[in-house]
Amino acid sequence: MTQIYGYAFHSPLVLMNLVPLKYNPVYLDSKWVVSELKKNVEPVLTRSKKTSVILAGSLRVLQMFVRAYPDSPVKVILFDFPGLIHPFLDPCIEWIDCDHQAGGAWQITKTKLNSFEGLLNDLEVLGVEGKDLIERMGRFIPKDRTNDIEKFAEFMPANYKELLEHSKEKPENQIKEVTWKKKTLTELIGLLLPQIQKPKRVQLLSLILDYQLDKVNKRDYNTKIKFFVDNNPNAKKLSNATRKWMDDTKHGGVLFKAYLDYLCNITKRSWKTILEDHGAVAELDLLILIEQQHRDDIDLTMHYVDECRGILELPANMNPPEATVKWSDGTMHYHPESPALLQVFELV
Repeated sequence: MTQIYGYAFHSPLVLMNLVPLKYNPVYLDSKWVVSELKKNVEPVLTRSKKTSVILAGSLRVLQMFVRAYPDSPVKVILFDFPGLIHPFLDPCIEWIDCDHQAGGAWQITKTKLNSFEGLLNDLEVLGVEGKDLIERMGRFIPKDRTNDIEKFAEFMPANYKELLEHSKEKPENQIKEVTWKKKTLTELIGLLLPQIQKPKRVQLLSLILDYQLDKVNKRDYNTKIKFFVDNNPNAKKLSNATRKWMDDTKHGGVLFKAYLDYLCNITKRSWKTILEDHGAVAELDLLILIEQQHRDDIDLTMHYVDECRGILELPANMNPPEATVKWSDGTMHYHPESPALLQVFELV
């Protein structure tokens, strides 16, 4: 009955070297995206005639694999922490090196390495029940507080003298620092781009929108943005305001959730519902994100698979939306046509 082995306290790279020669070990890195999965795994699955043993570095990458290769006959080993997985207990999965105690403690029972081959021989090939369990499993992911910590550090005075100067600032000076909160993302980008040399504007626009779409992490974004604004104080000030807007949970966070709502639910939740349910999102802000990354882009739902879990559960409209919005090419759609980014920001 067991179709999945679970390991909480072992490295998949270590156990990969213990897989007997009659099996074909396939390692799935926990940080891989779909393109990396296909690049590294597909050639191995198609060329080898042996039964493959999938050593998945996390539940997320295992789910990605099962969706990409649903018909591959494989044996599966999952490396993750059952205390953060629900459901972690099922007849299809056996946790080899940990025992969930009634008091909530974990007792490690080290796996005997010489018995690993026997374990593999006893493990069934992944079937319908095992695939269903993998799909039903969810993993608790703590909120990434990096942005909050870095945001706090940005406002920390460098020394005692600066602290005194900050305490003497007039209220009107503080008001100037938060004017970005009253603008939309489109307005902030529109103020920033004219400060940049024309050949660089399209690249900067793409970088900003990719950061808002969570395709670029904060560290990489801060490194790349210097290329555009370092020698221009006005551009630097406006770029900081734009980043603060995107990092703010009531601005960039709300817009990102609205985009995910569009991505997952546009056929069951109307455009107006998506705009209003997240706190009156500016329509043009959402449209420029759609223009940057369309709903039918390949592997998009895979990229946002964790973020979309709660979004998919949002209530549908009582009356399902209809494709009643006419675009310039005469076709009917669920939402307004997104304007070309080059025209919105006058880059043509």
